[in-house]
Amino acid sequence: METLAERRRAVQVGLVLLACAAGLAALWLAREVVLLGFLGVLIGVVFSFPVGWLSSVMPRGLAVLLVLIALVGATAGLVALAAPVLQREVEQLRERAPRAIEKAQGWVRRVQSATGAGGSREKGEAVEKAPEVAAKVGEKAVPALFAVVSGVTAVILVIVLGAFLVYQPDVYRKGVRLLIPVKHEGVFDEAWRRTGEGLRKWVGGIVISMTLMGLFTALGLAVVGMEEWLLLGVLTFLGTFVPYVGAIASSVPGLLAGLAQSPRHFVLAGAVYLGVHLVEGYLVQPVVMRRAVEVRPALLLFGQGVFGAVFGLLGTVVATPMLVCAQVLTEYLWVERRLGKEPGQAKRSGA
Repeated sequence: METLAERRRAVQVGLVLLACAAGLAALWLAREVVLLGFLGVLIGVVFSFPVGWLSSVMPRGLAVLLVLIALVGATAGLVALAAPVLQREVEQLRERAPRAIEKAQGWVRRVQSATGAGGSREKGEAVEKAPEVAAKVGEKAVPALFAVVSGVTAVILVIVLGAFLVYQPDVYRKGVRLLIPVKHEGVFDEAWRRTGEGLRKWVGGIVISMTLMGLFTALGLAVVGMEEWLLLGVLTFLGTFVPYVGAIASSVPGLLAGLAQSPRHFVLAGAVYLGVHLVEGYLVQPVVMRRAVEVRPALLLFGQGVFGAVFGLLGTVVATPMLVCAQVLTEYLWVERRLGKEPGQAKRSGA
């Protein structure tokens, strides 16, 4: 026969499970907001480097304000200097990309046997469908404009969130700490410290890696005569933030631009991207990222695939830093505290 204490225990467990289910449902409904919030944390980590340096000689609030002013000024200056070149290169890339695709399709058609009548019929159908295609393009223009506005707004909100987080980081830590039982506060403090340290190391390393990869790519493409070298260097800079997937995705526009320019430039662009990624794998990563949290390539690709399938493009972007945080917490809370093992034990044993 059940006692009153057992019934109360069962009710408590049921309420906890319901609360967890409700929390997970709320997180799922607000997943985009959660991911944007995590991006705000990353921006705050990036800001913490210059703010930490400046706050040693001035008030922290003034340091945050100066960093924001410097960011806005640098962005405006880069846009003013690079906008004409980037606009010209975007136009060239947009004009040449269809020609590159047509060349690739032409290679396929040479293998197939095509009749003249078939080609004429295809041209006639294309002419008939031209107004319909134009109408569809017009329908997509307004949603695309709203998407651009939403993206710019999200970027501004993320930057503002990062600024608030870096201005008073202890306020938010203490707020979360209030929810932790007193007996677990020491564990929480250590987990918070390790996660912040691991994230700072990863962010510092990836920013340096992005800069070097974008610079190497732009210089290499300029040397081989690619006309869109600046735009393609910027794309490589941005793509390096997402390991493996971003590197592959950022090289596709360069290969298409090279193919549209000439077969020789296609081969040269491929050689540049291959050389740059070899430099990344054998020089940049070992030197720059050696002190950061190491995530195994298989786990990284699996995590990117899962986050991309569940959360879309934004999930793929934040997958790597989230895996870094998850790995740090798993090593401390489970491997060290629960199992009593050293996190580096498997690496030292060669596993």
